[in-house]
Amino acid sequence: MTPGEHTARRREPDAPPPWTALAPDVHPPPLQGMPTIDESYAALVGSLPVKLQRTAGQLPWRLGLTRSPEGRWGDFVGLHPNRELPVYAAQAHNRGGLCVPEAALARYVRAHHVGGFTWLLRDRLEDGQVAPDAQLLELSEIFGVCWRDALADAAGNVTLSELVCRRACARWRRGTAAERRVLARGPLRPPIYAAVVREKLGWISAPAQALLADSWDPRRVTAFLRAHDLFLLGLQLIDDVVDAKQDRALRGGDVPGAIGCSPGALVRAVPKLVQRAAAAADAGGFTWFAGWLDAFAHATRSWRVEGDPVRDELDAIGIAGEIEEAILSETDAPARMPDPARADAAPA
Repeated sequence: MTPGEHTARRREPDAPPPWTALAPDVHPPPLQGMPTIDESYAALVGSLPVKLQRTAGQLPWRLGLTRSPEGRWGDFVGLHPNRELPVYAAQAHNRGGLCVPEAALARYVRAHHVGGFTWLLRDRLEDGQVAPDAQLLELSEIFGVCWRDALADAAGNVTLSELVCRRACARWRRGTAAERRVLARGPLRPPIYAAVVREKLGWISAPAQALLADSWDPRRVTAFLRAHDLFLLGLQLIDDVVDAKQDRALRGGDVPGAIGCSPGALVRAVPKLVQRAAAAADAGGFTWFAGWLDAFAHATRSWRVEGDPVRDELDAIGIAGEIEEAILSETDAPARMPDPARADAAPA
């Protein structure tokens, strides 16, 4: 629930990115009882101490995600998988239905939303994009507790949810530290870039991963997480092109310069990665996700920036190929759960 979104907010209203208006029929079938992102946030704000509710109510604006204090999370998070990733993970293998009851899925979607609020706040504070103050720091702590509680409520298993949360937190700390180092020191190979992005953004798929743990089919878990990683990397390339100037000011370098290519090469790598994400999702039987990714890949092919088309295309082929190889050779995509957690989480 973070990359690839703010690009749409920075462009002129009459020139939205081509991927912001995908046809409704590429989304999963509508499900009853799923909370919207703004409903989840309203419930979270209502649970806060009164002294924090005004700051929390304007948080999307404070974080620079909306244009006015009245802006809502729904104004910022537009891509459907970023809103409801657990819905895609809940598709039963090649049958089109759900592998969990809708009431349980709604709890996973809510946990996904709370994770987005938590980690977007922490990312902006960590990156120096938002000046910290006492209330924002307190919100960060409270949101983190609420995220853990929401995931435990969804999974119905504290051992499993704590394992997934601890792993996501540890990966985020490693990823943010590595990001500062690699951008400051210069050359950056695409596989290292992929590793940093996966570490920093691993929290996004935490609720989906906990949901998939109930299936006990490691091949499906791995297929879904690989598809999502490739999708996230495509989105992050979009952000790193848009954020190049800001990254140079904040960190002393930008991603195109560190990789040694033009912004145009990164732009051309996006649909290649997303198309490979669609293939991975399809191989795991996640046809809802595969269909959406295929449409998104098609939409991003029309996005171009100035540059040398031939050289950019050749560089993009190499970059996408190295990133895909790094993701597909990764062996630790699913969290390894100890036997007691496995027994506790197994469906009756």
